[in-house]
Amino acid sequence: MVFEPLLRRFAERGHNVTVASFFPMENPPENYDQISFLGLAELRLESLDLEIFERTNLLNKIPIIGNVAKALSAIPSLAKSALDVCERVVKHQELSQALKNKYDAVITENFNSDCMLGLLYAYEVDAPVISILSGTPMPWTAQRIGADDNPAHVPVILSKFTSRMSFTERLENALINLLSKYLFYHEIQTKERAFIEKRLGKIPHPHDLSKNMSLILLNSFHPLNGVKPSVPGMIEVGGIHLAAERKPLPTFIEKFINESEHGVIVFSFGSHIKTKTLPKYKEEIFLRALSKTKQRVIWKFEESDEEGTLIGNILRVNWIPQYELLNHDKVVAFICHGGLLGMTEAVSSGKPMLVLPFFGDQFTNAAAASEAGIARVVSYNDLSEDTFTDALNEVLGAKTRETAQRLSKIWKDRESSPLDTAVFWTERVIRWGKAAPLHSTSRDLPFYQLALLDVAAAVIVVTILFITAICYILVKILRVITKSSKEKIH
Repeated sequence: MVFEPLLRRFAERGHNVTVASFFPMENPPENYDQISFLGLAELRLESLDLEIFERTNLLNKIPIIGNVAKALSAIPSLAKSALDVCERVVKHQELSQALKNKYDAVITENFNSDCMLGLLYAYEVDAPVISILSGTPMPWTAQRIGADDNPAHVPVILSKFTSRMSFTERLENALINLLSKYLFYHEIQTKERAFIEKRLGKIPHPHDLSKNMSLILLNSFHPLNGVKPSVPGMIEVGGIHLAAERKPLPTFIEKFINESEHGVIVFSFGSHIKTKTLPKYKEEIFLRALSKTKQRVIWKFEESDEEGTLIGNILRVNWIPQYELLNHDKVVAFICHGGLLGMTEAVSSGKPMLVLPFFGDQFTNAAAASEAGIARVVSYNDLSEDTFTDALNEVLGAKTRETAQRLSKIWKDRESSPLDTAVFWTERVIRWGKAAPLHSTSRDLPFYQLALLDVAAAVIVVTILFITAICYILVKILRVITKSSKEKIH
């Protein structure tokens, strides 16, 4: 959803585009060649069972350590997925053949793998490398372009913090930042290197290859995701997937909305979570709380009837045209899980949110929306009818709705559209390459230099030597004074 509009636009502008993807485009342009990865890994659509969030984790009861461990618990899953795919992709004949061609630029995803960076080196692909993210920066993103990710004020995507952190939050954030980078280096990059070298010969470590990045396109925008230190080669294109033209709503949904006197609330946990796996008592909490609202509710809930299942004021449907719904004048709020694409759609549409985050970046996305004043966050583990109702009433209040509408105008107030911005900077990199670098030199500095540890050590040594010298001189003077006093007495 994030990448395809950009790739299609390149083809429309006359570029010859070769795309290796798990999601082949339907009806691609003539100059758009596709290499399908379908079957190499599970797509995991509506696969997450919510029962796993009912289990008690004893680590959660340990301050700081438990929170850090919980945040890092996503890494093993990311590593397994990365290594499984890399091992198969290295042997993919169609991709191997395509990598022997000449390219003006190569666009890779920056998420849980650097396998493609190793393959580009192995096949001697001489072209600028551009990264694109479907979310906000990963812990290992900023250093590739020389941007600052100081954990004192830049929350890690795996955390649940805003930019204003207490001491313990800064401690947790710093630990998550350092440990996630360590795990990525050893558990993903190093092992991917071994897969590639086993088949294609020696390559540099992917960590070193990642420092050759020419441009990074982020699916974020600071009005929602917060202001962070940046460099010219780190470009925010949040909302790049939002189409200018919207499809009409299904007739039965349009009718349900238009018959609502007080507006409609949209409720969706996205495409990854299997909503029907909600424990019965949690489902009842939602049903009881929502049945008391004067608004109607459209709830994405699998295995509903073809035209939805009506329960009082709640219409449950298998799949919803989410962006089209959120843009409807009668929709007044969005209940979601904190997935960035849905939140982006809500911000663009000017709709306030009630967020129940579950995993990954959802906590930090929710925290950012709350800090922006357009959302209330409710813990799924602590969910009750009262906490949900109180949060929903605040979201539906005039203040939150006005803030959401104002933020929507700020969100849209840009020099150019996200898609046009991404196209411009990509083509600029193609035009100028290394002649116009967009990174800072900090990416080439080892950690001890970047953190000024060598400077601090030098200052400490000089200070100690100075104090020692002063003390030595004072002792000498004191001895002279003492000796002189004794001689006068005698």
